[in-house]
Amino acid sequence: MSIRPSRFRPFELAGLPSVAEAQRIWADALPKVTPEIEHVDLWACCGRVLGEDVRAAAPVPAFPRSVVDGVALRAADTDEARDDRPVSLTLVGKVAMGRQAPAVLEPGQAMLVPTGGMIPPGADAVVMVEEFPELLGSRADMPAAVAVRRAAAPGENVIPVGADVKAGEKVMEAGVRLRPPHLGVLAGLGCVTVPVYKKPEVAILSTGEELVAPEEVPAPGQIRDMNGVGLAAFIEEGGGRVKRLGIARDDRRVLREALEAGLASDMVVLSGGSSVGEEDWVARIVAELGEPGIIVHGVKLAPGKPTLLALIGNKPVLGMPGNPVSALVVYRLFGAMALRRISGERDHPGWIPVVKARLAHDVTGPKGRELHMRVQLLPGEDGWIAQPIIGGSHQLMTMVKADGIIVVPPDTKLPAGTAVNVRVW
Repeated sequence: MSIRPSRFRPFELAGLPSVAEAQRIWADALPKVTPEIEHVDLWACCGRVLGEDVRAAAPVPAFPRSVVDGVALRAADTDEARDDRPVSLTLVGKVAMGRQAPAVLEPGQAMLVPTGGMIPPGADAVVMVEEFPELLGSRADMPAAVAVRRAAAPGENVIPVGADVKAGEKVMEAGVRLRPPHLGVLAGLGCVTVPVYKKPEVAILSTGEELVAPEEVPAPGQIRDMNGVGLAAFIEEGGGRVKRLGIARDDRRVLREALEAGLASDMVVLSGGSSVGEEDWVARIVAELGEPGIIVHGVKLAPGKPTLLALIGNKPVLGMPGNPVSALVVYRLFGAMALRRISGERDHPGWIPVVKARLAHDVTGPKGRELHMRVQLLPGEDGWIAQPIIGGSHQLMTMVKADGIIVVPPDTKLPAGTAVNVRVW
């Protein structure tokens, strides 16, 4: 399903999808992409998307380890041990950290072992050193025997072979985004180079006669381009590579050339010109560039009603309003989803951390549109307080001050004290 305007007229809310509907339509339309694979050093692949399944060639750990400093022994030797009738076991040595156990334990024998040390063959339990008064304090020589005062259970204080990863086990699937724990497991398996998908390239284009580059001094009537930098940061944070197309003026030929150049990348993100005013050429040009074309144009969203979602071939094109708050809100709702898809990341809901809070004062959703309200989180007596930040979609400082977003349904008043979920920004 797609929602396309029959004519480029001002949006009528009644014909626009809700945010949830637009996200579903967009998700259904986005192609499933399998990017090329490159091999990256283990130390440099955090945040990358795994390109191949990983199976363990060997178990982790590869030998049984002790959880505590203690005495390794055979549990069966302690079955009759009681506090008033201790069982004496002969100490036959000590396991050195990082070394193989020096001997196989025979019945009636025990061996000292450090935390993380190898359990000697023949042993199946470790009793904590604190349970042996004869081993505490400063002793120059190891005693000849230890007295066990209770029955030990098989497996007590022992990490068995393969407790973390079993030999042959599939430990990771292609499409997972690698986090620090993934890298630790890969290190334990000896994977020093990791097959990951190449980062997708995302072209960013800002449009508008009034815009100049951040390094320029604006003339009267001009402003610096804030959207390009903010969107680039989102894209890099999400695992993409940014290609900067610069600023395009409100000229049909210039815009078309810029968009065609952007389609050499894997995705195009542009701000400004997505509305339906006389000089807003973006939607008209996108509709001409190829099939399937415009998927959604306009969403019941505040800020961000003129959102434009399109596919040219299998390349997502995301158009958003020029107001900076609108641009960043729209990217989080729709652009991040597209970037995950073209990164080869397996489908998931794209969760955002949520903090439960209570509204500091009343908030009302606008007529027909879902309001994404910026809020600041403040500590309260019984939890967090969500303090709405008042300001227009042109005021990017409202995003700087905000800790997150709350969603207010259309035509709905949320009174002060209402429990809300703050989507952390």
